[in-house]
Amino acid sequence: MLAKPTVPSGNLNSLAKLISNAGFKRLMRDGDAEHKKYARQLKTLLNKNGAAIEDKCSIKDLIQFSYEHLLLNYRHEYVYKSILLNSFILKEYSLSDTALLNEFRIGNSKADTILVNGTNKVFEIKTELDAPTRLKSQLIDYYRGFSEVYIVVHHSLVEKYKSIVEPQIGIMSFSPLNEIEVVERATPDISKLEPIAMLKSLRKEEYLNVIKNLIGEVPKVQPVHLFNECLKIANSFEAEQVQNEFLKVIKDRIDIFTNSVTTQTDLPDYLRLACYHSNLNENDYIALIKRLNYQF
Repeated sequence: MLAKPTVPSGNLNSLAKLISNAGFKRLMRDGDAEHKKYARQLKTLLNKNGAAIEDKCSIKDLIQFSYEHLLLNYRHEYVYKSILLNSFILKEYSLSDTALLNEFRIGNSKADTILVNGTNKVFEIKTELDAPTRLKSQLIDYYRGFSEVYIVVHHSLVEKYKSIVEPQIGIMSFSPLNEIEVVERATPDISKLEPIAMLKSLRKEEYLNVIKNLIGEVPKVQPVHLFNECLKIANSFEAEQVQNEFLKVIKDRIDIFTNSVTTQTDLPDYLRLACYHSNLNENDYIALIKRLNYQF
């Protein structure tokens, strides 16, 4: 169906925007007209850059080819996260008791991926397209709420990042086989935990549950003073005790149906990440599979 195109570097970013959480959301949530528009954009971009495409092909084929091309030539963040999920997380952990959070804010940073089950891990991705400019401040922020921190880098950059991070930081490699492998395991560190930073990362109902679990009730104060009172209470406890409750409420975000969808055998690997973070219902999933097979 498709011949390998030569895509000018200026257009790889446009292709990456279609092969992303935001791009796939158009297939999952929007109407038929939007998914046809998405397919036309994908097909047009590939045609402009040398791909030989048959008159009729499925949206799934177009996406598969685009994803594989980006995997070879423009490994942006979605590619890294997708490989992390498929080659590491789904092999090492059961989604039934594991919560994965995307772009989780802690302190002044957003962690690329958070994993919480019996353990807790932060995965900070630095692709070949990234610079380590903010890495030091990001790592400081992650330790405010979590005990193990990993950076995920291309195998060609492992030694570079080893030389600029502290020895307790774990390092994972995007291997030549397009898998994520552990190079150095993280050493758990709870010495930098900060109760206030943890509470500020949560939704209102979640931080109220943390406080209720700590003192047995929600503080009886005026609504305008509630959050500050919760911060004050959390800060009066040992940080590790607050973290235990913090992790519990994060695990409560686990969605059984989302887990089921993510591991369906008829779901292409490149879509598992987007499906996991989209909280699809059954009708959404059925519509998505139908759209993937649409001949365009």
